[in-house]
Amino acid sequence: MTWRAPDNLRFYIQEARLVSINLSSYQPSVDAALHALPRRYRKLRAIHPLQLALFNEYCQDWTDDFVPCVSLGEEDEDKETGERFTVPCPPFYQVPSISLARADSLKRLFTWIDLLPLETVRRAVHLLYPETKAWSFASDADDPDHTIFKCISWSQLVDHDDERHCRSAMNIFIQPPWVLSVRDLELFGKRQSFCGSSSMPWHERPTTPHERLWYKLWDCCIARSCPWFVVSTYTHWVFGVFSNGWTAAFVSPVYSHDSHDPSVLQLLLFWLCSAMGLPGGWAVPEVRIEPAYPSHHLTALVSDLAVTDKSTLTPWAGDD
Repeated sequence: MTWRAPDNLRFYIQEARLVSINLSSYQPSVDAALHALPRRYRKLRAIHPLQLALFNEYCQDWTDDFVPCVSLGEEDEDKETGERFTVPCPPFYQVPSISLARADSLKRLFTWIDLLPLETVRRAVHLLYPETKAWSFASDADDPDHTIFKCISWSQLVDHDDERHCRSAMNIFIQPPWVLSVRDLELFGKRQSFCGSSSMPWHERPTTPHERLWYKLWDCCIARSCPWFVVSTYTHWVFGVFSNGWTAAFVSPVYSHDSHDPSVLQLLLFWLCSAMGLPGGWAVPEVRIEPAYPSHHLTALVSDLAVTDKSTLTPWAGDD
């Protein structure tokens, strides 16, 4: 006997694992340096890793408390909107597999993430919280790093002062696994400080790949007034949030695409509901002596805004 996912959504979210991605047999030739250098206006000072056992326990407890194990009386696919569950979970569920092209570019990698985990989580959130149906994942316009970096935001359009604005609750940042390695992600999530004591001028200091990624994320998140984020290569996932004053970030361990207890779908659903302030979600710890830092008060010097010749950038490779 096979079920529909909404017949026991909790079990489906816990048991469904992302299929292994079909990557290219060769590494695409790309310029792998993010356009993100140290800048005086950024106030990020410290990265705080979240403890694996406690984070997993919180996610599991939230799933038990807020994702039902009784039938919701719904189909896998919403015939009106086309939203559906897309991550297979044999032999328990009848969710069919999707045939996707080999992920040999960022564009195709985005398709894997969009059509599998994100589509499934969108369907789950809208079933659990019908009041969120105006929210969806929206892909941002390309930026200078469009060949190696893409942002998707969980957002809705709102009317304000006779204009339509996009309000975001969580950003998902995508980089290909041939650019952002597991080692890079592990270094990204380690405990670290950005208060360097080097005598070298801040704008000339060499940067590491994971530092550049933090700079890029901080800029993207504060521009959207959206502190919650996910970093994904599809093969690996990290979940994080900036503090209220934007001086610190809290970041999860690295999770594999086929992780279990919790699964990536569990983690995504939990983090998204937390970002929206829904019941039982994770609360951002307070950072003592942290001033408020509204995005519209950002200031920059001419050197902050200058375009840098990419030939002078540190390559996207190597460790601290």
